[in-house]
Amino acid sequence: MATLDWSTLTRSQTKSDLYARETYFREGLSDAEEVLGAEALATVLLDTALLMVKPDGLAAGVLPPVLEYLTEHGFTPAAVREFRFQPFHWRELWRYQLTSATLDRLAVNELLLGVGPALFLLLRGGPGHRLPGAVRLSTLKGSATLEAQKPGTLRSLLGQPNRVLSYVHVADEPADLLRELGLLFDASVRRELLESLRGDTLSSRDKDALDAALERFAAPTRSLAPTDALRRVAEAVDRAEPGPAAESARLRLDRMARGERVEWRPFMADLATAGVRPDRWDLAVLGTYFIVYDEPGYPKTLTNPDSEWWTADTQLR
Repeated sequence: MATLDWSTLTRSQTKSDLYARETYFREGLSDAEEVLGAEALATVLLDTALLMVKPDGLAAGVLPPVLEYLTEHGFTPAAVREFRFQPFHWRELWRYQLTSATLDRLAVNELLLGVGPALFLLLRGGPGHRLPGAVRLSTLKGSATLEAQKPGTLRSLLGQPNRVLSYVHVADEPADLLRELGLLFDASVRRELLESLRGDTLSSRDKDALDAALERFAAPTRSLAPTDALRRVAEAVDRAEPGPAAESARLRLDRMARGERVEWRPFMADLATAGVRPDRWDLAVLGTYFIVYDEPGYPKTLTNPDSEWWTADTQLR
């Protein structure tokens, strides 16, 4: 770590200080140096990016336009894996990014990310660009906040419905890419993914995985509209035995129908007490529309990379 050239991985001093002491990043970096070679690592990472189509993105049928967008901007798949989030993944993935998320948001994201598969894409960004592939793709992705999205960005074109149903995730910088490989995959799979960057074609295994995903998720597999989810959850509550918990759940659903935000974990507790078991997708969708996202007054520790990433005056020690 003492000889690591951080300027090839991140231009954030805060990020370098945090990642230098974190196991996920250090494992990802160690494997990348062994598989790709320490001298070649910076060059390979310059042309590499990472994108994951989240479970909500696959359910919404956005995989085909995501792949089309990537191709239009010079990105090609180097490796493809179907992936399922475990509860700790989301918490660790956003450890430094969240503006002190409410416990309700944590509960909703655990529900949402655990309800179906995601598709992990390791990408070649192609040579000849001033910015690393990860930084360039982070800029092209666009903000998860609808009001901050710029025309032509991926999330804007996909028409994501709200901040939590954001459809895709990307690694913002090469350092994030290495950290996420260390977090999301065990050593054997991580090395397979890194090994794919040594070639220039998609393996038959990965091509089959991509073709299977395209066939399965070529179109929306379910409605993510809040009105549909509200109706189905309300119908499930109406079938429950009368009682205080069922009545409390109905009152919270009425508030949602008026566009109000609710306390999510108490709502889930009401459903459990009343013996109501709605479809998990419907619950996840309702949660994304009707929760308070973050605790106010807590800024992010880490922010998205600056558009002027590749400048001489941002070199790190």
